[in-house]
Amino acid sequence: MVKEKDPKEILKKYWGYDSFRFNQEAIISSVLSKKDTLALLPTGAGKSICYQIPALCKPGITIVISPLVALMIDQEKSLKAKGIKARIIYSGLSSQNIEIVLNNCLYGKVKILYISPERISSRLFISYFEKMNVNLIAVDEAHCISKWGYDFRPSFLNIAELRKYHPQTPVIALTATATKQVVEDIQDKLNFKERNPITSSFERENLNYMVFEEEDKITRIKTIVETIGGIGLIYVRSRRKTIELSSILKSVGIKAEAYHAGLTTAVRNYRQQNWIDENIEVMVATTAFGMGIDKQNVRYVIHYDLPESIEAYVQEVGRAGRNGKKAYGTLLYNSKDIDSLRKTIASNFPEKKYILNIYNALCNYYKIATSTGQDSRFDFNIIAFSNTYNFDTYLVFSSVRILQNSGLIEIVEDRHLFSKVLIIMERDALYEFMKDYPQYFQILEALRRTYSGLMTEFTIIDEKKIAKMCFETEENVIKSLKKLEKYNILHYEPKSSQPQIIFTSNRLSNDNFELSQDYYYQIKKNNIEKAEQFISYITSNTCREKQILNYFGFEADICRKCDVCLSKNNQKHMIETQEAILRELKQSPKPIAYFANNIEFGSKEVVVSLIRKLMDDNLIILKEGVICINN
Repeated sequence: MVKEKDPKEILKKYWGYDSFRFNQEAIISSVLSKKDTLALLPTGAGKSICYQIPALCKPGITIVISPLVALMIDQEKSLKAKGIKARIIYSGLSSQNIEIVLNNCLYGKVKILYISPERISSRLFISYFEKMNVNLIAVDEAHCISKWGYDFRPSFLNIAELRKYHPQTPVIALTATATKQVVEDIQDKLNFKERNPITSSFERENLNYMVFEEEDKITRIKTIVETIGGIGLIYVRSRRKTIELSSILKSVGIKAEAYHAGLTTAVRNYRQQNWIDENIEVMVATTAFGMGIDKQNVRYVIHYDLPESIEAYVQEVGRAGRNGKKAYGTLLYNSKDIDSLRKTIASNFPEKKYILNIYNALCNYYKIATSTGQDSRFDFNIIAFSNTYNFDTYLVFSSVRILQNSGLIEIVEDRHLFSKVLIIMERDALYEFMKDYPQYFQILEALRRTYSGLMTEFTIIDEKKIAKMCFETEENVIKSLKKLEKYNILHYEPKSSQPQIIFTSNRLSNDNFELSQDYYYQIKKNNIEKAEQFISYITSNTCREKQILNYFGFEADICRKCDVCLSKNNQKHMIETQEAILRELKQSPKPIAYFANNIEFGSKEVVVSLIRKLMDDNLIILKEGVICINN
């Protein structure tokens, strides 16, 4: 019998830590005892370690089901850098690549396999999965399995089917955002043998939640950046706004950049690395930015637009202060933002007739006839498609999301960040081929000399480098690689950042087209309720942290550090703020806005009233637009 490895030794060897955090040790111990386990940990608490370490403790392979392709890519890269054999399978991969990965899994060459939920039901995956030595099934972002969660995905409901192939294999479900109702639902949907939730409080002692009703958001942001210092994130809801806001911030002297999925892969990677290296102060981004990025010292996360739920807000704001030092989650809103959120939720669920029109238009656009088209895949430019049929782009986006969640299509982004090649011909046969077809000798030799391992697994290549070695153009190298694939010499997957649409079933006729009543209406109702709960959160005069903790089912006292707590008649805070204002003014005169918009002092109303009191007491005076000590 193989001896089980010590989790702490593995933690030290691969991650360099001496001890676990939060409830990691209890969760790992539960999993190693073969108990189905639900791990509820706050954002940044190290959820992935809770399945990665058990995976390394026991012989066999761990299957990790995740809906986030970008996160899977980051995890694979991180684990490989540690010397851990990890691979990923998602819809963007070719069938050849998927089969090669599954072969490696079957014969013990992979320790952790990441796979998207849409892929687990395929006949190909099941045929390999039932033969694998599976030591653990991990379900990341497990709240997606519950229709009561904020990001329900029907494909997650198929996960429980995997259990019949390995009934003795434990399941770990992981999430950072689940209410009590969702916690129960996750365990039901995954067929837990017995209830076993292990939860950590969402309380973040170092994170200050701040919400301000604000018309002049730019001035407030400028003051936050200048007074808090360090690096931060600003979340907005549209690609256009990332560009507009970053440009405005640059014009007022802030080093800011925009980040959204519409940028090329090279630009996204360059800007992300610049932010990680702290060459820029602020990344203005859509909410996908930050997933999988382990940046510990983010000082502040600012929401310029309103998130759609408390769950989404907690996950996003949780990217601040992961190093345990004081950090701020600040939300700026006005009445227009509340109206906009309500309209957004409504437009997220177009009428069924409109969704059917979009579905038929997609099929016509790609020339798919009724009862045909299953597994067909095409490059998908949503703007070009919308313009062709004069559709509203946002409504198309919403309709496509519903069609995807209903299992009719899949949209794959970030398909291939790099080109990959696998030589599938045996060595001796390859030499014979090069003799018979000398025009391909140079390129094949360049590949073999430059990249080790490409005769056993897909290997990242650089067509420009190969072209230089062969004294050829990059275009001719790509053409040659495609021809070699037709000759069954190799598999070639060129890089692409263009999204792709995959039709997962044959085209339905209008009579057969049906969206699940339960899915469509219940999820629409659920999203509206969650938006209203969030509006209640920001407009309430109750401690922010207490509201959040209560929402997730935790008892809590007031935090005494959020904007609500600081704004209430807290004598100690008033004295401390007054002393802080005087200390700042002793260093140099400053405009009132410097204090009024500084989140460390609390609400603008309290600060302004304190400044008036200090003026009434003749301790400070207003002179030429700035306040200074009255000497």
